[in-house]
Amino acid sequence: MEKKNFKAFTNLNPFKKNAIQLCGQEFVDSLTANGIYAKDDKFWIEVNRKLNIPDNAYDQRKIREKVEREQALAEEIAREKAEMERLLSNKKKFDSKNRNDWTIVVFELLETDEHGNKFVAECTKSSGAKLTTQLFETSQEAYSRACNLVDENEKQSQKYRRFIEHYQVLKPLYLMLIYLSGGDEHYDYLKSRPKKRGIENFIGVSFYNGFDYDIIAQLEKEGLLERSTTGDSLILFKKGMQVARDMLKTINIDGVERLLEQRNYHEDYINYKSQSEEE
Repeated sequence: MEKKNFKAFTNLNPFKKNAIQLCGQEFVDSLTANGIYAKDDKFWIEVNRKLNIPDNAYDQRKIREKVEREQALAEEIAREKAEMERLLSNKKKFDSKNRNDWTIVVFELLETDEHGNKFVAECTKSSGAKLTTQLFETSQEAYSRACNLVDENEKQSQKYRRFIEHYQVLKPLYLMLIYLSGGDEHYDYLKSRPKKRGIENFIGVSFYNGFDYDIIAQLEKEGLLERSTTGDSLILFKKGMQVARDMLKTINIDGVERLLEQRNYHEDYINYKSQSEEE
């Protein structure tokens, strides 16, 4: 670290000749006379002390370099943004097409960017959502990229809608499972004092992130499911699926009926008897 501090402070490599240049021949000779050589950390401790080099010079330089890099990057991003805004402020409509619930408009800029690109596409959905492509050399490239953006956005939106449909049903079920499977949790520093386990230090109900082993074992014994060899996943058999579907039909939770309808084909799967099952 002493050599790193020397280099960071002086911008010179930690060589003996550089120490002589800064500290003088007489000083270095005095160190050598006392058996302290440039290969030793002690040598550079003395050199740094002579030059008043801080013990954290290397760390401080790294911090400064990081700040400078971040500042340079921020400035570059700001320049690119300003240039893009300037280019986009001078554009004219080139073509317009509809795709699903989106309108894709391709614009041509009055001048190209530094890479020769001059076409950009803006996508607007009826709901007000907007997407913009980067610049491209041709209108076809801009339009193709816009189509990809629209399709990806619709894909993600559909994925999110499916998640919400499941979440509104699973939320109360998960909360019920956690609540019924958990135990009272109090602040740790009072746990050793039973008389203090009360309302004043109650946190909530704690639940280990997993299903109760004994319950899973019993369900497996009844032939409703099976654990994987590693125990980290479960397979719900037809019998268990039917029980689950029958229970869900009795629960008054918004969205349950829709999810059951999406899996109505499971009824055919459950009722179907393969040759191996019949045997």
